[in-house]
Amino acid sequence: MRLFGHGGERLYLTAQERQRFLAALDEERPTDRLFCHALHYTGCRPSEALELVPRRVLVEEKSLVFRSLKKRKEDARGRAKLPQFRTVPVPEMLIENLDLVFGIRAIQKKEKGLDTPLWTMSRPTAYRLVKRVMDRAGIFGKQATGKGLRHGFGVAMVTAKKPLPLHVLAQLMGHTSPKTTEIYLQVVGEEKRQMVNDAWDVS
Repeated sequence: MRLFGHGGERLYLTAQERQRFLAALDEERPTDRLFCHALHYTGCRPSEALELVPRRVLVEEKSLVFRSLKKRKEDARGRAKLPQFRTVPVPEMLIENLDLVFGIRAIQKKEKGLDTPLWTMSRPTAYRLVKRVMDRAGIFGKQATGKGLRHGFGVAMVTAKKPLPLHVLAQLMGHTSPKTTEIYLQVVGEEKRQMVNDAWDVS
């Protein structure tokens, strides 16, 4: 996994690009806006978001539960492993909007439809949705993808005023090993370099 392409091009969204992405969602349907919000606020893979069901929207805890993909399906002895899940805290606004659009609380109260996916679009349709919003936001390049959003989430978490510990970020992103998560430290180095350049008033 890389944050920069072979030619040095950036593969993650900056904070400014992430904000422009959110602002460009106004023209999309509420369901599609919420799909993009889920990607933005959780760093999940688009395919993981497509598996989200009402049962995994934790209203009181203000969290979403994702089945972690790209995990080994067998242990060291070749035995099948049970699916692995992770819980990601999200803004209360996202939970309330999910309830408003999908009726999460009503579904959970009636206990009917708990395992029906919130979004019925295919993976190619989800890809086109993200690209359409990126284009409207004026974001072009290899970072203008769902993976770019996911990497942007990771970068945001390690460059925040109170950065998340790497082992916590690894859990949130569903990484098998914190070693994978260490790629985001590259950007911390870039941020420090930029601060030094700003102090020198050079580019």
